[in-house]
Amino acid sequence: MTSGVGGGRTPDPEPRTPLSVLITARDEAETLPAALASVAGLAAETVVVVDPRTTDATREVAAAAGARVLDHPFESCAAQLAWGLSACGHDWVLMLDADERLTPALRDAAVAELAAPRHAAYAVRRANLAFGRRLRFGDWGGDRVTRLVDRRAVRLDGGMHTRVQAPSTGRLAGLVEHHTLRSLDQYLPKLHAYARHGAAELVARGVRAGLPTAISRAEWRFLRAYFIRLGVLDGMPGLVVAILAAHGTFLKWAAVWEATAARRPGAGAA
Repeated sequence: MTSGVGGGRTPDPEPRTPLSVLITARDEAETLPAALASVAGLAAETVVVVDPRTTDATREVAAAAGARVLDHPFESCAAQLAWGLSACGHDWVLMLDADERLTPALRDAAVAELAAPRHAAYAVRRANLAFGRRLRFGDWGGDRVTRLVDRRAVRLDGGMHTRVQAPSTGRLAGLVEHHTLRSLDQYLPKLHAYARHGAAELVARGVRAGLPTAISRAEWRFLRAYFIRLGVLDGMPGLVVAILAAHGTFLKWAAVWEATAARRPGAGAA
């Protein structure tokens, strides 16, 4: 208890959940405030791991919100998160992207589950937004991502797409809102970076491909997203997302071709 006005007694603030929030970021000064606001008051600490290549005010924004800011060279999304987990001060960690926001229902579900955890990790439904509109169909129509983990019991692997290996994974109510595509100017550099990294991972595994492969995979990606998974029902945002997905797929596999066949004397497109 603490003293209030006139000598009265007011309750002490309710202790925060013994939880760390982990956010990795590069040049996310625009999106980070909303992510931090969505977890404000939830956890005992918030850790923001910043890619040293960051050139905007990401560090200052995070520090102003009371986060602990750490720099770490970026190798892959999985490696960055794994390093961040080791730097957190609590064993239970909520991992969040800078362009994601927790909904109140998810906050409540996480706090309730942490009172008596039944699993080593928890997956949540993610609502993906394009141009401010939630997509309900297509490749972005809704997925589940593992966000709450006991770092003592999980292992992270993968490259640009992190996979969480856990003895058991439960599910939490509520949503994570993912504001991934806000404008073409914002999204295209991200799409190209993912294509380059994806191609590098394939080449490192010894995968080879010709341009016909790049074209056919891009065609299939569009058909799956727009027609099979009904992205057409999301209107113009659904069409744009399907086209962008096909574009990114083509770039990835064309980069594999460039790194293998195209650099060999006399090599053709096949």
